[in-house]
Amino acid sequence: MWRVADNIWRRSASSGIAAARLVLTLLLIGALEDASVVSAADKIAGTLVVRDALTMPGRPVMIQARLVHDRLLQQAGIGGEQIEFSVAGKKAGTAMTGGDGRAFLEYTPRMRGNQIITVRLVPSKRVESPEATATLACWERRRPILLVEAAALAEVPNAPSFPLPSLPLEVTRPTGLIPAPDAADELKRLAEFFYNVVYLSTSDRQEIGKKEDLREWLRQHRFPTGLSLTVNPGETALSEKMEEMRTEGWDNLKAGIGRTREFAEALVSHRMTVVIMPATTRDEAVPKKAFLAKDWKEARKKLQG
Repeated sequence: MWRVADNIWRRSASSGIAAARLVLTLLLIGALEDASVVSAADKIAGTLVVRDALTMPGRPVMIQARLVHDRLLQQAGIGGEQIEFSVAGKKAGTAMTGGDGRAFLEYTPRMRGNQIITVRLVPSKRVESPEATATLACWERRRPILLVEAAALAEVPNAPSFPLPSLPLEVTRPTGLIPAPDAADELKRLAEFFYNVVYLSTSDRQEIGKKEDLREWLRQHRFPTGLSLTVNPGETALSEKMEEMRTEGWDNLKAGIGRTREFAEALVSHRMTVVIMPATTRDEAVPKKAFLAKDWKEARKKLQG
């Protein structure tokens, strides 16, 4: 570009101002081209996150994904990008992210079961991001649902004494946490023969996608596939979540396994069977109708019996 401008200048020296204007124009075009090259090499590093979704065979569900990038103190959405959705390895459609980075796709599954949702960023000139996955739970209403408090999945160094703290052990960043003995195997038995499983964890941040580490931890330690839900902090939050599910048609919430008093109280108030572990000598801290178990094997037997 620079050589072309120099040649034009030499050939058109006699034309004075016109030549100078032409040269400046070419130099500006060259600068813009150089800037576009730098921009293409310095794409925004984005992150895709996607919610788990729950529905029934033949009933549409809205799948929600979000494209974000990290700023100094928070994550910001990236709008104007195309997101491709796949379910069980088959393309389901595309949607564009809005100003908050969210993209939505309505999808109607036909067969029951747990299927993998995969979201990918359509090749972009300004953003790059790895793909993300979640679970599409397509369940029939007649099969009972088991709520599992995420805190009960991990081993703790010392058994807690009741009354337990108001918030359960957080497993949103579970790297390095050891699963409770027999938890995966016993939960697999319950999921295979008796229940659909919902994993519950708490968060004081309302952005979606905060449980990707929990999902990966569950996969790594071979826990059965289930629906991951976030429950807001607060004593009434779990009850509100259960009422929300029942309003949507999931009145088959039957039982739960957890570690905290609040979990036990919420399920007992909804007339559900609940097992709390590990059992301690201060049993009076949990509702009388809650079962206590010393380990996952005993918890599974109480739910089967």
